[in-house]
Amino acid sequence: MGINFNKMDLDTVVIFGAGSFLAKKIIKRINFKKAICFSKTLNKNFSKSKKILFFKSYLDNQEKINKLLNKKKITVIFFNNTTFDNLILNKDHLEISKEISENIINTFNNAREISKVLVKNNFGRLIFINSTRALKGDIGTSGYSISKHGILGMMKSFSKELSRFNVTSNCLSLGFFESPLFKKINKKTRDSLLSKCDNKSVGDIGSLVNAIKFISNSNYVTGSTVFVDGGYQ
Repeated sequence: MGINFNKMDLDTVVIFGAGSFLAKKIIKRINFKKAICFSKTLNKNFSKSKKILFFKSYLDNQEKINKLLNKKKITVIFFNNTTFDNLILNKDHLEISKEISENIINTFNNAREISKVLVKNNFGRLIFINSTRALKGDIGTSGYSISKHGILGMMKSFSKELSRFNVTSNCLSLGFFESPLFKKINKKTRDSLLSKCDNKSVGDIGSLVNAIKFISNSNYVTGSTVFVDGGYQ
């Protein structure tokens, strides 16, 4: 008998980078008992649900939030999408410094601190939202690709160190979704990118939601990358 992911509820979901396009979509699609969202732009006006709490920063509210997470079964999702598209020979050192700082260092600091709660609870799921750029790179995305490849190493390290505490660590490698950023790309480039996908189409939010639920409900999946990219080559 197959697993019906649509009927699965997650206990507590913690989302970093909750203001991103895809994060906002999954908040509305995942069933959960409680969600704690971190974003500098998103606030309670996004949702009136009493199940969702909004904070601008985890590290600035750590003691309060940790009390809310005590003895919970927690899935933590990290969105990190800072990018400055530019060719390598034109790349400014400040651009790549920002990409590394936002996508790797900030993610690591938050993951390290919240992992202390997961270890104490003897349960946790770390899900790092990653990109096809991590393994394949692309023209004009050197800094972003470097930072995303760093996320792979981070995920592997967390898995090696935390699995014995029933804390899994995985990446979701995403392809192209119908986001505002993707819509800004001219049609010729869009068609070229999608032609590299086996199914020749953009991703749907349901596939991403199901992948999150699969990882959250899997004890034996860790240190892995699940590709949600339409077979991007």
